[in-house]
Amino acid sequence: MCEYSTINHADVLRRHAAPKKDAAISFTVRLVENKQSSPEKGILGSEVPANGAAVTFDQHRYPKLQSFKSASHSMTPNKILLVGGRTAGLHGFGHEKPNFVPADQNYALYVINLATNITTAAMLPTALKESVGVINAQAQQVTKSGKNYLYVVGGYGWSSTIKVPVNVTYPMLTMISVDELIDSIEAAAKSKAIPEISRFISQTSNQAFQITGGEMVFVPSTLSSTVPSSVDTFYLVVGQHFEGNYGGTGPGAVPDKFKYTRSVLTFPVPYLDVNGKIPSIEVTTLNAFNCTSSAHNKFSLDTQLSRRDLNVVPTFLPSSFDSITGKALPGALILSGVFQQDGSHSPFLQPIVFSFNKDEIVLPGQHGQPNISIHSFSVESFFQLYNNYSCANIQLFSAKDQAIYNVLLGGVSYFFSS
Repeated sequence: MCEYSTINHADVLRRHAAPKKDAAISFTVRLVENKQSSPEKGILGSEVPANGAAVTFDQHRYPKLQSFKSASHSMTPNKILLVGGRTAGLHGFGHEKPNFVPADQNYALYVINLATNITTAAMLPTALKESVGVINAQAQQVTKSGKNYLYVVGGYGWSSTIKVPVNVTYPMLTMISVDELIDSIEAAAKSKAIPEISRFISQTSNQAFQITGGEMVFVPSTLSSTVPSSVDTFYLVVGQHFEGNYGGTGPGAVPDKFKYTRSVLTFPVPYLDVNGKIPSIEVTTLNAFNCTSSAHNKFSLDTQLSRRDLNVVPTFLPSSFDSITGKALPGALILSGVFQQDGSHSPFLQPIVFSFNKDEIVLPGQHGQPNISIHSFSVESFFQLYNNYSCANIQLFSAKDQAIYNVLLGGVSYFFSS
């Protein structure tokens, strides 16, 4: 487990208006050993009561999870909620058996107190466990007006409700009231009672949300000086729609099939209405990703946007990018991801750059050729050799330089240093 302090996309982008004076930013990265009492006990997920009762584990015991989503308590940020994910390690590469099975999915909600090293947990209710306990979903935490929500979109996981049970990409947006859910689980754990969970989780469906392996970026309305919007906005960045069990050719096996989104989708951040429901959501495609320009040839569009399992980090575009305001504009870098469509099974090594408010995009050129640019913006040639897969990342902002420095922690890498 890796504990790290970070600044989210919105906080970093909001600081573009700060005085041009850099201050020291301190942060720590602490590796925490997972101290299991015995190897036979395995993952903590096998010890969470199936009847829904909350439980507290011994100190320094943590779940073994990957591809999950997390959010912190707004009042006590050392309390972290973990949602979904996979309890097994690296998936197989053969087709002799399915690689993602229900037994390896995390259907528990974990709360880790980093101050006390105590973990509490409770199982998701049956009606929610499959659509919430997914892997490789897109998520963002948003705190506003005293409310603290974790938004989870899509994700891949088992579905037992369809005619032929199989893994699917869920078309769901899940809205979790983080503070209330953490408090409920911790309070119930003291008496091993069943916590209120469904009350603090709301969901809505939309086929546009049927994405896994992409990323989600939050841009608040407070950036309206550069982003012409009066509402908070989410951006769903690339990813794929995957159906099937990812391997397995035996009796009853369902062939897997997938389709890359090849787009950036945008929609207003939903907040619960007076009835406690998620309002209707309109999802649109960022215009630059829906462009018919000759610059969008088959290489740039079909190949470069066919990415998944990657990092999307905030950035400021050069001030020359906006000739009207002269301000550095907020945007994002789509870093690496997999796989190139040339048969090499190698990750993408060059980034895609896009602006939040001008619908502009920059795609890397083919085989070292100049970058393809919509509206004359270009970037220096850059090849990312490490941290190619999705991983933890930290953003550091320099008011003096009007620049964001992104630090990537871990992640599977294609290259290594000898």
